[in-house]
Order: sequence, then C-alpha cells, then structure tokens
Amino acid sequence: MARKNLPPRRRQRDEEDRLSALPDDMLLHILGRLDTRCALGAGTLSRRWAHVLRELPVLDLKVTDALPPRYRRSLVLRREAKGPIFLPESRQRLIDIAARYERRAMRAMAASVKGLLLTHRRRRVQRLSLEVFAQSSSAACINRLILDAVDSWGVRDLEVVATPPTGPIGRSPPVYRLPRGRISRKPGESRLQSLKLANCLPPPLQGFTALARLVLQDLPDTTPAAVYEGVVTACPRLQVLHLLSCSLARGTSRAVFNAPMSEIRELVIDGHLMAVELRSLPKLESLATLRASVFLGSGAAPRLANVSFVFSVGRLEGHRLAALSCMGRNHIVNMLTGFFKRAVSMTDLVLRFTGPDMWISPSKNPFSLMSNLRRLLVADVPSSWDVSWPHLLIEAAPLLESLYVHVPRCEEDDEHRCQVIVPSTCRRHRYLKELVVIGFHTTDRHLLRLVSFTVQVSMVLRRVALYKHGHVEEKGPCNWEVVSHHSTWSNQEKLTLLDGICSSTASLEVEFD
Repeated sequence: MARKNLPPRRRQRDEEDRLSALPDDMLLHILGRLDTRCALGAGTLSRRWAHVLRELPVLDLKVTDALPPRYRRSLVLRREAKGPIFLPESRQRLIDIAARYERRAMRAMAASVKGLLLTHRRRRVQRLSLEVFAQSSSAACINRLILDAVDSWGVRDLEVVATPPTGPIGRSPPVYRLPRGRISRKPGESRLQSLKLANCLPPPLQGFTALARLVLQDLPDTTPAAVYEGVVTACPRLQVLHLLSCSLARGTSRAVFNAPMSEIRELVIDGHLMAVELRSLPKLESLATLRASVFLGSGAAPRLANVSFVFSVGRLEGHRLAALSCMGRNHIVNMLTGFFKRAVSMTDLVLRFTGPDMWISPSKNPFSLMSNLRRLLVADVPSSWDVSWPHLLIEAAPLLESLYVHVPRCEEDDEHRCQVIVPSTCRRHRYLKELVVIGFHTTDRHLLRLVSFTVQVSMVLRRVALYKHGHVEEKGPCNWEVVSHHSTWSNQEKLTLLDGICSSTASLEVEFD
C-alpha cells in the first residue's frame, strides 16, 4: 500500500518522531555517548537538539576524527617507503597526499568550531579537549574557542594536544604556539584548575589563581629553561606538575626551580635530555624521575617523602658506544649520590635500574645513609644482573621496614650473571620486618642469597613472601601495588628453600605463592 493511501491515524503514527519525544536528560545522555564532532552535527537537525547540546559538560574535538582511512594507509606506505628501490619523488608524493588530508581535516574541524562559536547562548562546560595539527591556518579560530571556553564557559579542565604534521623523516616536528600567547583575557576570574599542553608552548600563566595541576608534554630540545622555570614561579597555587617527554634547549645545563612560595606537592620529570635543579620547593612530597637528571639542593625539599627513579644504561663493554655508556653511568651514580645525601626526609623509594650490563656495584654504590627510609621497591631487576645487589640498600637504610624486589622472569644462564660480593659481616638490622620477592625460583642462587642475607641480618623479620609469578602495578607516580599470580610449590621445593635460608626462627612466617 502506498504511503499516501494510508489512513490518517496510521500515517500520523508512522511519522511520529520518537527521539524528540524523549526528555532532555535522556537526549543529553545519548548525545554524550557520541564523539563531539558527531554530536555537533546532530545538533543541526533541530532547534531542540541544539539547545540540549549546549548542556554537554564535556567537549572533545579531535582533528583525527575527520581523517579518512586513506590517510592512515598513506602513512603506512610512507613508513615502508625505505631503501634504494623507492625514489625520493615517491616518498615526497606520499608526504603531499598525507598533508592534503591533514589540511582538509583541519578545515572540517574549524567549521565545527565556528558553528560552536556562533551560538551566543551561554554554555557551561567542565572539560574541553582539543587535538589539532601543530601547523595550521586555523590557529586563530582554535584560540578563540579556548578563550571563550576559559573566560565564558567556566572550563575547569583544558587539554590541548598539537599533533605534528606529516613531514620528512628525521626532521624535528614543529611546536604549536598559541596565537597571541594566551588562553584567557581575564585569568584572575578563570575557574581553570587543570591544564595539559602537548607539543605546545605554555602561555604566560600569571594570575591563574585556581590552577592546581599542569602537564607539559613533548616539548622539543629548543625549549629554553625559562619556560619551565616560569610556570613554577607564575603559579603559586600549583600543586601537581608533570613534565613528560620534555627536553631542554641544547647548551642549557639545567632548569632551576627556586620557588619558596610554591605549593607544588607532586613533581614528575621525564626525558633523557632534561635536567632540573631543585633549590626551593618547600611543600614537595612526591618526586618521580624517568631518565632525567635531578639535583637536590640542601634543604630544598624538607617534606619530600616519596621518591621514584627510573634509569637505564647501555652496554659498558664490547660495544662501540661503551665509552659513552660508562660516562652516562658515572653521571647517574654521581647525581644519585648527591641526591640521597640531601634527601634526609625520604621514607618511600622506588628504583628501576635496568641495562644489559650491571652498573650498580660496591665500587659504584650511590646509596649513602638513608636515615628515614621505611619502604623500598626494587622493580624490573634484569635477569642478567646479580639480583642480590639490594643488600646494599639494606645496609644504607637502618630504619627500613619493608623491602620488595621484583625480577621479571626470562631464560638466562645463572652462571653468566655479574657478581656482587655480599659482605660476610654486617650490622644487625633492628627494623626490617617484611621481605617480598616477585619472580622467585628455587634454582636462582642469587635470589636465594638475598633472602638468606636478609634473614640473617634482620633481628625482627616476621614475614617473607616468595612469589614465582607476579608484577608491580603502578597506581600513580610513586604509588604501586604488588599483584601475585598463583603458583604451586611442591613440599620438596619448600623444604629446600627453608634449609637454604637457614630459617630456624619460630616467629618467621614464609609465604609461598
């Protein structure tokens, strides 16, 4: 039956818009499940939907959402276009194709942003996330969106990610610069509490009294030290600062953080070309360092309690870069030696020292007296190392209460490990109550030696937990949790182990898992 011949009641029922019959709360929930670009497109269907969209608490605009599958295929072909069989003209052609798609995507995103800005009704947005290409002619439009969001919409969480555009392989990607170098006309009235900038130079942040969390990521090796120093001194209420995969300008020795009025409590520094000197951060409680050099001044961080270090050193012998690796090892050891001498308030420590060759030894021992250390995790110990080396830490921490050692398991010949001579005499330890080893096997004589040494020197040891399989799960920059995977132990394995560690103390509890 043709539609025009339907009875009036039947025709009215078929033409009924059931979506429009939903309440505003339900429509807002449905539109909130879409990506922002699709949701804005849906808002053009009716005035009511456009009105509902103004209530969305989160806006997430990504230029990559407008890129077609052909763009990703062109990137794959570009990565594969190596070797003499590919002419430079072919590689340049692929770059030109990808760049054309990027320009189209930015124009589409700019059109969505302009449509968003045309509505004069006041919005209330809690979080705004933007992903753009670092080089674009639409920067002014994007900056106007940021200004309106911070000044008029009351945004509390702002994230700007500048994706490097496609260019010749090996060339340093461009960094994004905000037009006019600002994100607010009235920073003193801003509600901004959290700001993340990736591959984007930070604007002047003076006056942002509500800003408590700042993340800078992927800043290139042309970034002057003044950029990092400026954000510390400009934001006295800042409590969390993360510098992720950041670098210093070549020829700059280090950035100096000297802010006696700073409220920073958590600091994360990541980047092998990053060096920071802490002269005054009086409220600092947590410090995590990944590959970066950190120099601690005397009395610079009197409240520093939680510390995490991650370092890796290349081959020290039999390699063309062995001399460079030795220089890097000496630099790390000297830096750590000075740090531990001044970090007198440290109570929790996480160490992840890796590399093909063992670079911690009695002759290269950076651990001076750590008089307040209570809890220690030594994670990801390479199987090629003598994993009994944490005994150096037991000797350096007279108040240590808990020691955790994690050894990822892999096939390695135990006889070819580096050797560390455990001292035959050691002062008795009066506080060590707990030893947990993840990745323990009864055939590993180095781990057995560590457990035996700990049992012998500790006067109050109450718990020894040995896990064959497990891992360390990160809960934050300096927070972690041990997750064990259940394994079976035979009675023979248990008896052999107990005999090996000379466990004759009735009060000692040994857990097998």
